Amino acid sequence: MKNKLYRLTMVILCVAGILFTGGNARAQGLTIAVAPESQVTGQFFTLGDIARISGDDAGRIASLEQIRLGRTPAPGQSILFSAELLAIRLNTGSHDLTGLTWQVPPQFRVTALSQVITGERLTGLAAQYLREHLTGSDVELLPVGQPQDLVVPPGAVGFTIELPYGLKYNAPTTVHIGLNLAGQPYTAARVRIDIKRYEQVAVASRAIAPRDLITADNIIFERRDTGRMPPGYFTDPDQVLGLAVKRQLSPGTAISESVLVKPLLIKRGQTVRIVAQTGGIEVSAPGVALQSGSEGQSIRVQNTTSRKVITARIMDETTVLAQI
Repeated sequence: MKNKLYRLTMVILCVAGILFTGGNARAQGLTIAVAPESQVTGQFFTLGDIARISGDDAGRIASLEQIRLGRTPAPGQSILFSAELLAIRLNTGSHDLTGLTWQVPPQFRVTALSQVITGERLTGLAAQYLREHLTGSDVELLPVGQPQDLVVPPGAVGFTIELPYGLKYNAPTTVHIGLNLAGQPYTAARVRIDIKRYEQVAVASRAIAPRDLITADNIIFERRDTGRMPPGYFTDPDQVLGLAVKRQLSPGTAISESVLVKPLLIKRGQTVRIVAQTGGIEVSAPGVALQSGSEGQSIRVQNTTSRKVITARIMDETTVLAQI
């Protein structure tokens, strides 16, 4: 109880000292003039940050300037003070506040210095990073919204950029941007960007019936967003010309591996030449295909002379290689 009464008395005396200046204080030659508006930085602010202390006692002035008054507000934010609140803050420590001349406005504002990192700048950094890591020249980047502006303390800002989930072409790519101040992590932002990657893709120029061959007359190449396409599309005509389609294709349909088959080289009942190779020696015999097939496919064939049925791999339109 005595301690609380003592502290209350000290606060009252301190307030009185700030609000009313006596002749003895002027004789000391130290004057503390608090500014109506102050801008501060750092984790805490001091009496020296908000006031000009003048007089002949340099040592005491330096000591008074270091009196900590509280935590600095968030960047760009303010605290409104009164003489009474200042007196309470000053009385929280064991400071010698006797014999001082105070010049304090009825109210004064303390504002934390700041700088703004705009959402537009963050988006630009993310887009630049993506362009440096994307392959192909025909790429379009579309921001999905824009991050909020970041208000941070003054000073040199560094950025670290990462792709926590990797590059995505069928969904927005998330770019993580970390902000560093004085080499230390401060805050972070996330930017989402839709990546469109375009290529010239083979598509049907007209309707193509099942088992028809792909020719230069029935395909064209169109610019398509391949990030939204399933795998297996074609960008090189040599990869598709001469292949047959499994099903009907409408005009404008992208041609993919899933709709193509190699054309039949040998049909069931066709006369073939059966070739067998062993020890560097090649022998052949006439035969009949018992199945239809494409190049590289294995089918059953019958040796016309021996009537024996074997499995052989199709080499070309008339030749099969016996698997022995």
